[in-house]
Amino acid sequence: MEPSLHRAYEALADRFAAHFPTQLQGPRTVGREAEFPVVDQSGRAADIDRLWPLLLAEDTGEGSSLSPLKVKKDAVNTDLIVGLDGAAYSYALEVGKGTIELNVGPYTTLFELESAFRAAVERLVRAAARLGWRVLGYGVQPLSPPARALLSPKQRYHALADIMGDDWIWYTVTASDQTHVDICRDEAVSVLNFGILMAPVVVALCANSPAVAGALTGDCSGREGRMIGSPYGERHGMIASPYADVTDFVARLSGMPALLRREGERLLPDGRPFAEVLRADFGMAGSEGANLSPGCFDAFLLHDHYIWHSARLRTAYGTVELRPACQQPPDELMAATALYLGLVEGREEITDYMQSALAPAGEERGNPELMSASWSRLREYHHESVRAGLAAPEPVPDFLADILELVAAALARRGYGEEGMLAPLWQRLERRENPAQRVRRVFAEEGLEGLIEFSDLECNL
Repeated sequence: MEPSLHRAYEALADRFAAHFPTQLQGPRTVGREAEFPVVDQSGRAADIDRLWPLLLAEDTGEGSSLSPLKVKKDAVNTDLIVGLDGAAYSYALEVGKGTIELNVGPYTTLFELESAFRAAVERLVRAAARLGWRVLGYGVQPLSPPARALLSPKQRYHALADIMGDDWIWYTVTASDQTHVDICRDEAVSVLNFGILMAPVVVALCANSPAVAGALTGDCSGREGRMIGSPYGERHGMIASPYADVTDFVARLSGMPALLRREGERLLPDGRPFAEVLRADFGMAGSEGANLSPGCFDAFLLHDHYIWHSARLRTAYGTVELRPACQQPPDELMAATALYLGLVEGREEITDYMQSALAPAGEERGNPELMSASWSRLREYHHESVRAGLAAPEPVPDFLADILELVAAALARRGYGEEGMLAPLWQRLERRENPAQRVRRVFAEEGLEGLIEFSDLECNL
């Protein structure tokens, strides 16, 4: 690596790390980005654009628990509504016209988050019902296949479709359940590595997208299976090995293609490795120093935004974003969020447990070769859990139960009683059946209508 490029990575890493606080101010807070498929009376993807006036028309008068909302327009297509922002929660247009995202938090406790989240969900369900539509607690559009016709008319989405093709079009039907947990600077890379390592645990317990385009895919997580098996699979799921530090993180991401470049308000397809962008656009190669030009760090953040590993560091919020769960069933909507928070809170104990549980006899814990072997084993388990859910062989006996015990203990230490929200996960583990495995049974017995009825939030809230 050219010395000047390495210095550029170090400078980018310093800027990146500076967005995270040196210490947390009180208990960890938690926020949520929850995506939901919305379907019309035929079960096909609806058009979210028709929901905005109905969501705005909800009563927000004095004494109402509903959050007043303000319209948010696209920066390029100024006639396009891309979301509704409120103090307690907001709604956002997703890649697909038939998917809506709810953004809630941050809050100190899962109960505070749940209260705001349920208000947002109920408001959405009421608005959709006025059109005869249904909002689904499911990880993908169940009937409409991925198609460019479903692509929301945001300029950047079409630019991504131009460069990624079908890999981006797949996002027109997906619906994930993501959680943000605040972290401090010194732990950022360790939490990032751990969050990625826990992807198979989350998928095994929370996969919920076995049927796509009206047919079973063969995967419990059709979402994850399609993404990690694609030509852009290195941008999804689990990375090959943990990051050493923030500079290593920047360097490794810089080896990937930069999908977009900025031209005024527009984002256009690029395709050069980000390292080449640094050389060409910011003059790093041959430079005596690594002084960052004004747009260099913003360009890196744009590049980072379009890499979707199972966990990501988000400078805008000072959080780790945990991503692998599908949207959860209607009567278990907080399950993945509780799991995510408990994993972060219990990271040190869970790491110690894994080093012991996965170590061959006589191996010393903390051995780098052992850590590498553990990472490889969990990557294998990731692929197995994507396919088979809780039917996948665990790395060691009682692996998931032991981790759930540590997650519950970590939530209990917070002192809010949040560990009770793990009840659906314990039930899934006892039955050896995650939501996707339940959906498979429903689909086999009742077909698509049964799947939609099972996932319908209005029927189950």
